[in-house]
Amino acid sequence: MKKRSTASRLIVQSIFFLLSMAILAFVIIVGKKAIHNACPYASVCFGLNYQQLLGLSSGIFLFSTLLGFAILISSIFLGRKFCSWICPLGSIQEALYQLRSRRYRMKQRVPFYIEHKLAFLKYLILAFTVISAIAGLAYLFIRFCPFYALSMLPRLAIPGLALLALILVAGLFIERFWCRFLCPYAALLNIFQALGKLFGIRRLMIQRNLESCNDCRLCVLYCPMNINLCEYEYVEDANCIHCEICAQRCPKGSLNPDCKEEL
Repeated sequence: MKKRSTASRLIVQSIFFLLSMAILAFVIIVGKKAIHNACPYASVCFGLNYQQLLGLSSGIFLFSTLLGFAILISSIFLGRKFCSWICPLGSIQEALYQLRSRRYRMKQRVPFYIEHKLAFLKYLILAFTVISAIAGLAYLFIRFCPFYALSMLPRLAIPGLALLALILVAGLFIERFWCRFLCPYAALLNIFQALGKLFGIRRLMIQRNLESCNDCRLCVLYCPMNINLCEYEYVEDANCIHCEICAQRCPKGSLNPDCKEEL
């Protein structure tokens, strides 16, 4: 079951990564500048306005807007599965970090109190993008978008390429650096999860069997989001991306990734 789950996620990740690269290659070849319109976060970056919806790229923008909203709604019930199963930037970060030795990955962990403080940065970035979209200053953020920077090749979009380089280099040393600290869409997903909990909606969570768990903490050491799983019976942390690595690494089989939280 564990191997099957790992293989399934790898297959899904590969399919969506190749699809994303194909879209990016098409945009570069045809010389369009509308790569951001195909991003699920586009409607947050630029706001919803009738001019964009009625423009030449309205079909792409409308589809990405609906897709982004569907992902947000799904997080209320399924958590942040999008981040570990579909997001191409998440897949790249995961692959990069695997290049590090296992000994390094086991030893180099960000302390939890620092983790919590740095994780707040993504909410500030979310607030900035929303405010800039409302104020009509979305171009301030788009210059730092890594995917937009790539779509501009062979021309250079320096801020975006610089941020992409930072994400990739940092990803070699800090697992899922972008997902944990900087991604504004991750912050939005977390907010929707909080809204679901506020209205009493049961969300998919990983359950730790307290009777069989011997507190070896291997699940904590291997968690790519650096969550202190030993604090929970049901992993309520909204940053959990449901990669199921903790369950795969547990020698006692004490973690069940397919549980609904108890209300």
